[in-house]
Amino acid sequence: MAVKKYKILIVDDDKDILDLLQYNLEREGYQVKGETKSVNSVETAIAFEPDLIILDIMMPYVNGIEICRRLRSLDPFKGTYIFFLTAKSDINLQIEALNIGGDDYIEKITGLRALSYKVSTVLKKKLVIRKSVCKIKLGDLIIDRNSSSVTYRGRKIELPKHEFELLYFFAQNPKKIITQDNLLHNIWGSDIYLFAKSVDTYVQNIGQKIGAGLISKVKDDRYRFETR
Repeated sequence: MAVKKYKILIVDDDKDILDLLQYNLEREGYQVKGETKSVNSVETAIAFEPDLIILDIMMPYVNGIEICRRLRSLDPFKGTYIFFLTAKSDINLQIEALNIGGDDYIEKITGLRALSYKVSTVLKKKLVIRKSVCKIKLGDLIIDRNSSSVTYRGRKIELPKHEFELLYFFAQNPKKIITQDNLLHNIWGSDIYLFAKSVDTYVQNIGQKIGAGLISKVKDDRYRFETR
């Protein structure tokens, strides 16, 4: 039985970056199409039917955020993964990109490794990364990304950034086995070496604040989020 070859569309007006991305992703087994002209991107996407789209933000004529808005207005792309890859680190730009329908925002400074790992996470490992989802409700647990707030059984829980991101990622992937490596790459990106020993601590902190057993350690480096 043939293995599905996932299709990725990259839209970036910098041909050197586009060629580099295309070369590396094709080496990983994806079918990749590059588009340097932002004005053609929607038509290219319709013809190519990608499983995932990578958009630069700052492009002439039509920027990546507007392309994302146009794509999300079309039925075939309402569920397609859209990642933003950009040199801009402006937090307001990140918020706008996610609010318009982007699933993740990756700074180019973090390099190809972070991008390729996230692509593999959603296409091959079938884990969910959708930061465009503003609110998650699982039983008595409510996670609101817009306000970075967590409520459990009517009680507001204060979580610092990394604990919030961990819980948000777990909650989008309930009952799935998630490795420490996957958590590190998808939440901390290029700085994973700083946090490799901290995941257990963050998980324990979440358990103390919300309730023990919500996140269980299956093996030394594997975790599972249990819904109640």
